[in-house]
Amino acid sequence: MAGTCGFFIYSIYLSKNMFSSSKPKTNTKKKSKKSLFKRVMAWLHLWLGLASGIIVVIVSLTGCIYVFENEIKDFIEDWRFVKPQEKAFLLPSQLVTIADKKMKDKHAASVTFGEKDDAAIVGYFVEKKEDNEKGRGEKGEHKKGERKGRKNDIAENKGEKGEVKSQGKPSEKAKGKKGEKPKKGRRQGTFISVYMNPYTGEILNVKTFSRGDSPDFFRWILNGHRALWLPYDIGRPIVGVAVLIFVVLLISGIVLWWPTKWIKSIIDKSFKIKWDASFKRVNYDFHNVLGFYSCIFLFFIAVTGLVWSFGWWSKSLYWVTSGGKPLTENRESPKSDTTNIKAFDITTADKVLLKMQKENPQASGILISIPSKPADPIGAFVYKQKNTFYNMDRYSFDQQSLKEISIKTPFSGKYIDANIPDKIRRMNYDIHVGSVLGLTGKFIAFFASLISATLPITGFIIWWGKQKFGKKKPAAKTKVAAKAVPVPKKNIAEQEVTA
Repeated sequence: MAGTCGFFIYSIYLSKNMFSSSKPKTNTKKKSKKSLFKRVMAWLHLWLGLASGIIVVIVSLTGCIYVFENEIKDFIEDWRFVKPQEKAFLLPSQLVTIADKKMKDKHAASVTFGEKDDAAIVGYFVEKKEDNEKGRGEKGEHKKGERKGRKNDIAENKGEKGEVKSQGKPSEKAKGKKGEKPKKGRRQGTFISVYMNPYTGEILNVKTFSRGDSPDFFRWILNGHRALWLPYDIGRPIVGVAVLIFVVLLISGIVLWWPTKWIKSIIDKSFKIKWDASFKRVNYDFHNVLGFYSCIFLFFIAVTGLVWSFGWWSKSLYWVTSGGKPLTENRESPKSDTTNIKAFDITTADKVLLKMQKENPQASGILISIPSKPADPIGAFVYKQKNTFYNMDRYSFDQQSLKEISIKTPFSGKYIDANIPDKIRRMNYDIHVGSVLGLTGKFIAFFASLISATLPITGFIIWWGKQKFGKKKPAAKTKVAAKAVPVPKKNIAEQEVTA
């Protein structure tokens, strides 16, 4: 019975009895009945919450803002849209030719087409020189786990309107000399989006995104959300550990919230905020009640977010959802036939686009990745809904023969053909930001994250209010019985005078 008591409700009950002047302290024995499990949960909830609180606040607030990135940009950035025309879009080769003149010696990595009123985007990825050198071994070979080609860079650096979201585990660097284990790392660089009118080829704007310092506000928000504005190899593990602690706090919070008895008076304290009470009580209700209502949503947000933080978590989550099957480790791009020494012709990307448009007339967007090496394929990403990524179809084609190349990963092929575990993994990002349920889901994610940002604050206030820093207990006052002072008897002479 005592093992299921709510810690906060129980502590309130104890304090009322212990400090009441009208009742004796008769509940000291009852306190000892609290189970060891309950005491451990309370201890963990307190100290883990204090340790991770500031990080949870930052991650939650930045997440709130980032949820509506596309909606906010659509409202304030009018150059993302064009006037619809009753004619076909220009082909990728035509847009790339125009954009290359603007970007000079840079090589286009992708071309994205949206709906009729959306601007087209020609994407460029510029890898940092120092990172490019670090990404190679002794003989110039790519390190194991490093994704080759610009297509995978596109997948990692999500741009605008339908560019790919990377949803796999963090990439791993290969073994160094004599098989020693390397440190994990990611390719660093800058992704440049050239916005163009898809009907005329007019350049509307050029935006730059990078993992480090970036002039883009939402990229800055994302850097804070993922790595606290620190270098990614430092900040990302810190965020990951804090979120992992947050999952423990959610579980312990439910244990402590659980009502002692399911009767109306106690249930009301667990499900309702008493607005007309004192500040301490309202603050407690905010922490207790709002924490409960948001708990299930925050659990899914945290669990999906950890996929980008830890490879072991990504594998474990897939193992659980697949019923014990391992996550496919192959993160490499499929290969084109390198025996054909013919140079790549950009017009073959036009053929892929026309093929995708014909097979997917209702698509909200199509991204065509452009190979930069003889072995790179032409990639095609077909989006079924605007600003939604889980039901995307992904194809790869030989850059010479245009023969479709298959590769077995959770993200390859058509969404409809994927098995249940792979579909769940594809949903990871959309679950994280709520877009799996459309705009309604985004509002849920927004308010849940907003509540999440308040939990460390309200929890700290609860803890602080119970502390008595530097205060000395007043000395107990002892009642001294008043002594009777004898009244001197008047002599007979005085009595007579008085009379």
